[in-house]
Amino acid sequence: MTDTSPSLDAVIGRIFQPSVVTWHRLEPRPRTESFARSLRAEIRDPLWMLSRQWQVGEFAGHDGGTAVKTQIEIETVRLNRYAARGWPAVPYEDVLALETMVEREPVPLDLTTRALAGRHFVRLLATETGTDLRALYLDEYSFAEPADALARAQLRSDQPAWQTLRALTGRVIDGGQLLEAISSGRHADFVAASPMSGADRTAANAAAAALVEWFGRVFDAPATPEEDAWAPSYLEYQMACSADAAGETGESGETGEAGAQTVLEAEGYHHGHLDWYSFDIRDAEPGDGLVDLEPGSIPARPPELSQPLAFVPAPIEFAGMPNLRWWELEDSQTDFGALGAGTTDVALLMLAELGIVYGNDWSLVPYDLEVGSLARVTGLVVTDSFGERTLIRAAGRSAGDDWQQWGMYHLSAADGPADSRLFLPPTLPKSYQGSPVEEVVLARDEVANMVWGVETVIPGLLGAGLNGFEAATAFTALLARDQPPDTGTGPVGTEAEIRYVLGTTVPENWIPFIAVHEPGSNRQVRLQRAAMPRLVTADLTDVVEPRGLLLRHGLDQGDPYFVHEEEVPRAGAVVSRSFQRARWRNGRVSTWLGRRKRTGLGPGASGLRFDRIEPR
Repeated sequence: MTDTSPSLDAVIGRIFQPSVVTWHRLEPRPRTESFARSLRAEIRDPLWMLSRQWQVGEFAGHDGGTAVKTQIEIETVRLNRYAARGWPAVPYEDVLALETMVEREPVPLDLTTRALAGRHFVRLLATETGTDLRALYLDEYSFAEPADALARAQLRSDQPAWQTLRALTGRVIDGGQLLEAISSGRHADFVAASPMSGADRTAANAAAAALVEWFGRVFDAPATPEEDAWAPSYLEYQMACSADAAGETGESGETGEAGAQTVLEAEGYHHGHLDWYSFDIRDAEPGDGLVDLEPGSIPARPPELSQPLAFVPAPIEFAGMPNLRWWELEDSQTDFGALGAGTTDVALLMLAELGIVYGNDWSLVPYDLEVGSLARVTGLVVTDSFGERTLIRAAGRSAGDDWQQWGMYHLSAADGPADSRLFLPPTLPKSYQGSPVEEVVLARDEVANMVWGVETVIPGLLGAGLNGFEAATAFTALLARDQPPDTGTGPVGTEAEIRYVLGTTVPENWIPFIAVHEPGSNRQVRLQRAAMPRLVTADLTDVVEPRGLLLRHGLDQGDPYFVHEEEVPRAGAVVSRSFQRARWRNGRVSTWLGRRKRTGLGPGASGLRFDRIEPR
């Protein structure tokens, strides 16, 4: 007879299952007040240490290897076009820095510059010919007072400039008149009609050409008006540059459709330093990119695919970074644990997580790029200490990741997510900036309900900047002194103790801007330059005009000048012009006149009032 009843062990095994009901600490627990021995992390039994590593799961970790080798392949393309403010594109050959090409403007021919050019022309004449032609040129190109009455008054109100002009008259050739005559062709006619000999005529024309070349070497100025990148209505520079489109390089080596361009646009540049973050990028189809000034004149620069290069990646370190070895303490330069982040401080929490958790996951791979290059990483392979090779792909490369695509050095795309290409613009690391030769403060006057353009610094006739208020006061006093005595009849025989004032006035360096409607809109407004009457003269039609170039846009042609309202916030804006000097990578020293815009000084108060009753 066989006993088929289950055994006691089988019954107990089906009912009771082994389980862990308590947790045991796996780190050392010191039993003394001194931590010196515990912090030494003494290893007495290597096998015991390996078993502890297996116990805590270190051998099952992923991506635990250290990067020891990196292979990278990069596709680069160089800039070959430059266009200013919507004008046709001209070739960019990396002869000048991009800031110089964008900012440069015609150099004003003040008394100092005109005298400098005249003296240099005399030296060129002495080099080219042995005949003394100085007296002949002095008769034709001599310094003289301006013919306009207001210009003469401005000259006399500037005593140093007046004295300098008197000293130069009859002694020095006016280089400004000479340069204008050379550019217009009148100098060649003057030489042909002069009593010079044939050899002297040839030498004079050669000296004139050398003078133009010298002036272009000393001052960088645009050759044509189409190179002016300043947008007066926006108070900033607007430009674009482009390169031949690289496209996605495939196995067959194709690099995109012929005629396509990668356009980099900088439409809000005003702070003085042009860098990669100033540009927006867009891929333009053939016919949609920058239009060449002369079709076929700009040589193509096809993309270049580099040979795979191998580097040893260097770990990135930063102050306060947690140490990689667990038995070392941080240097406490940055205490991530003391960050007082709130529930809405997402950026701060992300930064703390990056420093604490992922601080040692970043490596630096050096790679040399040519200045003016647009680069795309086509392949990146990392080999770790275990010999495993990993292909690193760009984050956010798929269409579904457009909403979360972000990168520290990615370019903003005009019509889509950020672009992962890297742009190394041909810009200056540093330049020397002189004192402003002109400065205008744009301030809102809430009481007068208008915006004022206050010329705090105006261009002096000697080249340096003058105090705008002092120059306006001296000019007004000079005009008032030259007025004939008033012989009209005033209010007589009245015993009234009050008087009616139609309106007050402001200093002549205050130029008004009034609000007008945008064309076709009843709500949107823009600021239009206006004018204040000049009450010190007998001519009631005489109005005050700006003395600097910043506010004179279109004035000489009789055109109005508009500024978009959003360009003058409540804090106002300050726009200045100053000379700058820098050395480019080819050793050339550039000197140019550029503009800057910065935040203003707050609202202004002009004191302008209308229809007032005042004590007599």
